[in-house]
Amino acid sequence: MDSAAHSRVIFGPDRRLTAVMFAGAVLAALAGWATADAAGRLLALGVATVLAAYAVTDLLFWPRLCADSTGIVIRTPAVRRDLAWEAVQAVRVDERSRLGLATRTLEIDAGVMLVVLSRRALGVDPREVLSLLEAFDPGGSPQP
Repeated sequence: MDSAAHSRVIFGPDRRLTAVMFAGAVLAALAGWATADAAGRLLALGVATVLAAYAVTDLLFWPRLCADSTGIVIRTPAVRRDLAWEAVQAVRVDERSRLGLATRTLEIDAGVMLVVLSRRALGVDPREVLSLLEAFDPGGSPQP
């Protein structure tokens, strides 16, 4: 058997960034409890809540994308799907520029479902993910 048939790629949020967000949540919570200002306390605790929610989401939905020769597995807060390559109509990178900032996202089109994953969700540049996914897709999903 070919060893490539048993290989698998996994993509998810960078765990170092998750740790930084969790540490930021702890620091913001401590700052909130340490201040006597009611508005400052509310702001600090709000920041702590948002950072903690991001960190917990990154841990619960890791990895976000797995691929092998049989198909792909997607795990996000909104979508949990196992897709065979036959169900994937297209995989592409969408690049947009606004106000001098460029963003890239990976789009996985499975007919009635379109999943969009950012660089933060994947942990690497979506162009790198696309090239690896193309190597696994036996039918070569069309790239419009």
